Amino acid sequence: MNIKKYEAFVRAVERGSLSKAAEELGYTQSGISHMMQSLEEEVGFPLMVRTSSGIVPNAEGELLLPIIRQLLNTNESLEQYIAKIKGADTGRLRIASFSSVATYWMPSILREFQKDYPHVEIQIVEGGTDSIDAMMNNREAELCIYTGGEKLGLEWIPLCRDQLLILLPPRHPLTERAVIPLEMLMDEQFIMPLAGYDYEVHHILDRLDHYPHIRFSSCSDYAIISMVAEGLGISILPELLLRNYHGDAVVRTLTPAQYRIIGMGVPQLRTASPVTQNFMQYVRRYVTTQGEQVFF
Repeated sequence: MNIKKYEAFVRAVERGSLSKAAEELGYTQSGISHMMQSLEEEVGFPLMVRTSSGIVPNAEGELLLPIIRQLLNTNESLEQYIAKIKGADTGRLRIASFSSVATYWMPSILREFQKDYPHVEIQIVEGGTDSIDAMMNNREAELCIYTGGEKLGLEWIPLCRDQLLILLPPRHPLTERAVIPLEMLMDEQFIMPLAGYDYEVHHILDRLDHYPHIRFSSCSDYAIISMVAEGLGISILPELLLRNYHGDAVVRTLTPAQYRIIGMGVPQLRTASPVTQNFMQYVRRYVTTQGEQVFF
């Protein structure tokens, strides 16, 4: 079994192009085409089809894709363990996270990690709850940092409690209050995170007798902030996102106080690669030094 063929197959369907996959992996166009033909002959059936939008896996390819990704992850772990035994820490780590984590945690964590492991390639993929769930289920990432991963059957490590705050347009009547009762939101115009992107806000509003008036929805936290600042409605967003906000919108606290739990997860800690395990230690260290309400 030639692991390079499987790597080329995954890269081709991720990029939707044999030529882009060849360029990234250092092959010629004819070389990668020959590899794909050889792989399909090896398994005994086609794996891909060409469409107007590019290369996509067929039904058989879709069935094999998660298993092939798991195979590649296992091979990556093996290579990292061999490199570690030899004294050279190398490898690749793919991290799925909320945009707020990627924006406000990752730069500092990566700076410290790269000082000690300069040869490790880090890929960060931002997404909402559903997309991160899918990435972990399909083994498209080795580590996730978000909320709710315990329900996936991951080995889940709670990291810290992040308060959810109310964001108000400037000169909104509720800005006169330092703390806003949750029930006062029921008659407000509200900007809602899209379902599947952020469930915490939906869970909070479920406790009310009725929902506020949902005027707009968005999968972008930053779009929601801009819409609130323009007076289009109010919203609820995490403190991690708002603590460095200095725009026109006004941040206030809810009562009773509302929180989300940010954690990190891996499919199995015992089989996680050395690079993944090392990076997790840097995440823990960062959270501790930031004065967050930690859980470890």
